Amino acid sequence: MRRSDFTMKIEPELLYSVGQAARYFGVHRCTVYDYINNPCRQLPHLISERNGRIIFLGQTLIEYKLNGLPKKGRKRKNTPRGGFVNGANRN
Repeated sequence: MRRSDFTMKIEPELLYSVGQAARYFGVHRCTVYDYINNPCRQLPHLISERNGRIIFLGQTLIEYKLNGLPKKGRKRKNTPRGGFVNGANRN
């Protein structure tokens, strides 16, 4: 996947959607949902009363990015064709 050179400017007092937050963080929208459900460090969010969508305050996004985004480990299948089992090679 190619990284975009596009940098989005976030205003601290405005509200942003999941897609806009993903663009700001440089990740996929699904990863933003993972940040919301992260057990160690959740991304604070609000639910819109108008349409029930998830929204973020700009200041929250700025602080979350400054503190460092959580690392997402790759999920590997337990396969007989060279997949990894418990972090070790099957050979």
